[in-house]
Amino acid sequence: MKKFYVKIGLFLVPVLLVWLALEVFYRTVETNYTYKNKALVENYSDIEVLILSNSQAFYGINPNRFTQNAFSLANISQTLYFDQLLLEKHIDSLPNLKTIILTVSYFTLSLKDNTGEDIWRKYFYNQQMDIEVPHISFFDPRKYSLSLSRKLKNSVETFHEFRNFGTLISCDVKGFGKYLKPRAKTDTEVIGAMIAKKHEDYSMDFALNQNRLLQIIERCKAKNIKVLLVNTPVSKAYYKNLIPEKVEKIIATCNALAWNNANVNYVNFWNDTRFFDADMRDADHLTAEGAEKLSKILNEVLLSD
Repeated sequence: MKKFYVKIGLFLVPVLLVWLALEVFYRTVETNYTYKNKALVENYSDIEVLILSNSQAFYGINPNRFTQNAFSLANISQTLYFDQLLLEKHIDSLPNLKTIILTVSYFTLSLKDNTGEDIWRKYFYNQQMDIEVPHISFFDPRKYSLSLSRKLKNSVETFHEFRNFGTLISCDVKGFGKYLKPRAKTDTEVIGAMIAKKHEDYSMDFALNQNRLLQIIERCKAKNIKVLLVNTPVSKAYYKNLIPEKVEKIIATCNALAWNNANVNYVNFWNDTRFFDADMRDADHLTAEGAEKLSKILNEVLLSD
């Protein structure tokens, strides 16, 4: 029996050491989550425009190109669920906030809660952005251990990324996303179709997220804050592989929100002739130059509103 316990101990020691090393790594290395949370709090009184939403906003809307003082709280795979939680946490501490910008991606309105990358990212919002996330149970051990929230392979990849680039922060001082990895050479037709398929959930049920948008709009209306809804540019190959009926419903929903709420404006760049595939880094993300073009246009929209 003693030998059995020794063998168990010899097995558990390296496992515990790996867990401890990853936990220390996640608790000490700054990320986009920790940086943005800190920077936002430090600049509460200065921020006039707050950019939320996912990677299409993170890489596509540059706060440095706005006349008003802007900051991007957008992040990779950030859903409307977390946009609302972030806004609720910070809105009362932003005395000069005039506008929030939300991107409405093809998948934004039909996306279900607590699915996809939310399964692990929610723990990082909880621990590194100090947000109470209703989907996390008090009894969930991952609430207390970030290393348990991800697969070991993914954690190792994140560690290698840190070792290669010397940081996990991939944004500038105003929260705008910087591409750390070089652009991959791919067939635009193939990648456009592939990403469109990846983003397709075959759902036309917008009720959950439409209601969430309405709640955000009403919260902003009460504080005299404007809401700008944006469909950011996408590649032609991506757009032509989307379900037309769903595209029409997304546009109609955004138009209705703008029509029925005086504090809402809506701009759609999906088929805007000012943007070309040369402005796209991939199927649905702009290059830095494309982001500059989009941001200058959005700045004009805010100034003219």
